[in-house]
Amino acid sequence: MRKYLKSFVVLAFAVFVVFGLVSRTFGYLSPAQTGKVQAVTTKDIYFRNCARCHGVDGKGDTDLGRKFDIPDLVLEAKRMDSSRIKRMIANGKQDMPAFGKKLTKKQISALASYVKKL
Repeated sequence: MRKYLKSFVVLAFAVFVVFGLVSRTFGYLSPAQTGKVQAVTTKDIYFRNCARCHGVDGKGDTDLGRKFDIPDLVLEAKRMDSSRIKRMIANGKQDMPAFGKKLTKKQISALASYVKKL
């Protein structure tokens, strides 16, 4: 019995070592686990939170954009001042969710500037 337990422990350890090496090689571990932290850009924030509805180019030509009749940000954002865009991002509007609890004020401000430049 003791021989089987020892074999099991050695095998389990080997599996964890191999998994760790494979995970690091193929990037399956999170940045916190690998110790590598990447800077999150405003473009990343836009892609993660806005692009599925507003589209990568901001024109709203996506399935969700058409479903919710999303306005073209390229045109609309140029007509609005930055403070109004920040409020819309933070508080949401109609079908648009609020991001005030998900994003920091600095991220919201940077996102508003990014949207104005689309």
